[in-house]
Parts: sequence; structure tokens; C-alpha cells
Amino acid sequence: MRQPNMSDYTHPELNKRVEFFGGGYSFIEEGKIAFRGKEVLYSVGVANIESSCCGPRGCAFIKIPGTILSWKKRMDEQGQVLSEVERIVDEESQREIRKILEAKFPGFYQIEFSE
Repeated sequence: MRQPNMSDYTHPELNKRVEFFGGGYSFIEEGKIAFRGKEVLYSVGVANIESSCCGPRGCAFIKIPGTILSWKKRMDEQGQVLSEVERIVDEESQREIRKILEAKFPGFYQIEFSE
């Protein structure tokens, strides 16, 4: 039986722009960091807002799906690669991981953990 914090994670295609209303985003890097005997998976992305009341803008972000339970274990119906991850819900762990990633990626302050 699958635990409540476990889920399949669809790996994004790197450098593929995803359009949304007023702009788009793309993931530019995927990586792993060691943390308390486990590997934490993260994806680095950039977004561009091309039409807003304030003019064109952009931001950089990091998404953290969780710790890796099984790496690239299968493909979904659309042919995208899936890994099994465990979400990181402990706030102290989130703070520590955030500090590690802020040091690794200066200026990337939008760091989001999967819920």
C-alpha cells in the first residue's frame, strides 16, 4: 500500500517552453542533492511574464517534488518519464533544504515544495 506522502513525479522536458496566459516558463535544470542519507530531487525553472500592467518581467524558481524513492522507474501514457518520490512535509527539513539550494543558486528565492 502506498503511503500518503508518496507520489509519482513526471520529469519535465528541459528547455521546453510551456505557454500560459501572458507568458511562459521552462525548466532549465534538474538535479539531486544529498540530505540526511536521502536524495532530494529539484527542478530549476525560469518564467517570463510578457504582458502585464507593469510591463515584461521574469522570475527564477526551484520546485522540489521530494526525496527520491525510485529513479525514472517507468513512463506514463504520454511517454514521459516518472520517478517515485516522497514529499517533504517537515518544516525543519524544508528550511534546511531551502538554505542549501539558496547557497547553490544565489538569487533563486522562490523555492516551492510539492504538497
